[in-house]
Amino acid sequence: MRSLQRSHPGTVKRQLRTLPWLAAAACVGILLALVTSLVVPASASAAGPAIRDRYIYVTNQLDNTVSVIDGRTYKVVASVRVGTSPAGVAVSPDARYAYIANTGDNTVSVLNTATNTIAMIIALPAGSSPIGLAPSPNGQLLYVAGSGANRVSVLDTRTNRVVASVPVGRQPLSVALTPDGSSVYVANSGSDNVSVINTQTNRAVRVIPAGRFPTSVAVTPDGSSVYVANELSADVTVITTRSCAVQATVRAPSPSSVATSPNSHRAYVTDLGPGKLTVIDTRARKVSSTVSLGSYGTDPFTAAATNHAIYVANQGENRLSVIDPRTLKVVANVATGNSPYGVAVVQPGPKNR
Repeated sequence: MRSLQRSHPGTVKRQLRTLPWLAAAACVGILLALVTSLVVPASASAAGPAIRDRYIYVTNQLDNTVSVIDGRTYKVVASVRVGTSPAGVAVSPDARYAYIANTGDNTVSVLNTATNTIAMIIALPAGSSPIGLAPSPNGQLLYVAGSGANRVSVLDTRTNRVVASVPVGRQPLSVALTPDGSSVYVANSGSDNVSVINTQTNRAVRVIPAGRFPTSVAVTPDGSSVYVANELSADVTVITTRSCAVQATVRAPSPSSVATSPNSHRAYVTDLGPGKLTVIDTRARKVSSTVSLGSYGTDPFTAAATNHAIYVANQGENRLSVIDPRTLKVVANVATGNSPYGVAVVQPGPKNR
């Protein structure tokens, strides 16, 4: 299973994320709770995007909460208790709900975004250890990577029931759908590959080799390519969706997650340890720039990207960095709960509240 604190197998400096957290972490969480509404400007002259996203949801693994951040003020407006060891988070296409994978108690919390309260808790099979999750484009299904069961659970969001369970590779951590909803790509960290699920049949129809310990997968919004962050081989695998073939491998220092820009022109890769965000030009399939987020140990863990900002959860410093995608400058740092993991965004627009 992917470690639940900031590290990967074979490291010495960072503790394994699968290890039970220490009592000291609880003390840290109490101190952090006192400052969760703190916003630290990146610099006095930095100016953020003119239009901002509405809300940002950040899961905090070590205090079992979700921080709700107002995207217009960059202030924490709510801290919602969820299940044990929350990891991935995803917002429904209509922005009415945020879904949270609770690794420690095999559940998915359904958060009502209008009230910031838990509307439902969905139980998964024992031993599932859900981590990554993603809704279908029409919002009717939710795909959940069960790292402990080597399966992807398919949930019907209208009934909040599991309607299918798809065997994949070992220790799946992340899932991503094509824009048309026809395929789901699954990063299997334990078998160093990516499974492709046909959503019509709920069967894995292909297996694509990746690097060592793939932790995150993202499909470009134009549906042409898949980017896979491989933590232990320190690279990113680029796959074409047309033939499911590997087209390129791009080096990155210590990739933990990958997100793509809305125009499909960039892939943003968080680099554990170095405190950087690597920016890949998807047309040239080369690193175009890097963004410094802090010193070694900042541990940028997960990224989410919109037209208005790039959001990075920094596990080592318990904060969310907000980056202007035009200038690639950090415009704000927001204190979160203890050990932030997942990030999801409600964007402005007619479909969103």
